[in-house]
Amino acid sequence: MKYKKFYFGKLSSKILENLDEEHKSKMNFLIKELEHGSWTERQIKRQKSSILPNIALYKVLMDNDIPSVEAKELVKEYSFYKAGKAHDLLATFFRIPSFFRVFRFFMRKGMAGDEIWKSQILFDDSKRFSMDVHKCLWADTCSYFDCAEICEIFCLCDYIVFGNIDKLQFERSQTLGMNGEKCDFSFRSKPS
Repeated sequence: MKYKKFYFGKLSSKILENLDEEHKSKMNFLIKELEHGSWTERQIKRQKSSILPNIALYKVLMDNDIPSVEAKELVKEYSFYKAGKAHDLLATFFRIPSFFRVFRFFMRKGMAGDEIWKSQILFDDSKRFSMDVHKCLWADTCSYFDCAEICEIFCLCDYIVFGNIDKLQFERSQTLGMNGEKCDFSFRSKPS
């Protein structure tokens, strides 16, 4: 969904008129700025798809004289909408018998290596999967672009994506993006 459509009625027509074009331009600028860092190809791919869109939106809103606190809330609103879509898909998959095994496989695969996250798996069995993340590309990228304050949006989206699924219990007490010492993810398989 285009930002113009999503924010219709929430932002002035003057801002809405060029919002998507300004976002695209800001994205291109941020992508070029990544060249000044020491990012790997894999990191840049993930930044472009999952991180920079929020950073670009946040900066475009502020460029349009929206105060940072309000801009952050607007970015959060859109992010929560997108997270809701991901939640619906994941909840559908969890209707498949024994899907927790598949879920654990993809979590292990996604957390492999240390380019995106530096993590340590603590439990991995048929009832529980938990890990601590000690370094996170989302937190690092937000800091790189001087907007660490919006990293918490990504963290909060996890509660939407993984929360309220009949066969999955998600818990976390802290995140790097919200000034924690680590991100402690815990997933438990719930009986049907």
